[in-house]
Amino acid sequence: MALGHRVKEAREFRSLKQGELAELIGWTQQALSTLENRDSKKSSYSAQISKALDIDIDWLISGAGEMINTKKEAKSAKKLIKYVPVKGSAQMGDNGFWSELDYMGAGGDGYLEVNNASDSAYVIRAVGDSMFPAIRSGWYIVFDPSREACSGEYVHIVLKDGRNMVKEYVSCQHGIVNLISVNGMERISFNCEDVDVLNPFVEIQPPSRLRDDLDLFDTKCEEM
Repeated sequence: MALGHRVKEAREFRSLKQGELAELIGWTQQALSTLENRDSKKSSYSAQISKALDIDIDWLISGAGEMINTKKEAKSAKKLIKYVPVKGSAQMGDNGFWSELDYMGAGGDGYLEVNNASDSAYVIRAVGDSMFPAIRSGWYIVFDPSREACSGEYVHIVLKDGRNMVKEYVSCQHGIVNLISVNGMERISFNCEDVDVLNPFVEIQPPSRLRDDLDLFDTKCEEM
């Protein structure tokens, strides 16, 4: 069974439509349909898809083992939800660069509920349509510095000259960081010595998922 067929099988197992999964991973429905129907044996997007569907990545890539790692799933179920603070809003310019960053501090713009995130995770609200449809204006991007960047995932890059951007990570080899624009139209590279921050994304969430301090207080009172 080809990779695309396993993606379709897992998507249907999770009772998701193509458009719903495409939205979770920042793709168009057409792009996902193409992947599901082609005879592909591997993809740089496997980590991204396995995370969105919460399935075993080894099964997705090779078909080995089981779709659902029951031991891993049971362990994950015990993990508490993290309330990750929104760091601020970023105006998205051409090629994914941020023309400015409105920093509000930890929780200054509210929080998002995120599973399996570290205490150092943070959220940026994207403003602008330069990276549509992968990242929509007003949606929230969750980044986690504790994770390692994987090929095919989005990353938050900050250069030592102060430039901020969101790109798709390809590789880091021979002192060069290789990236692709979020819409897949352009490749770009930087010397590793010029990169100050490279933080992988955790997920993208819609505006409806934002919670403020009052929501969190009410939740904690109910749990008590």
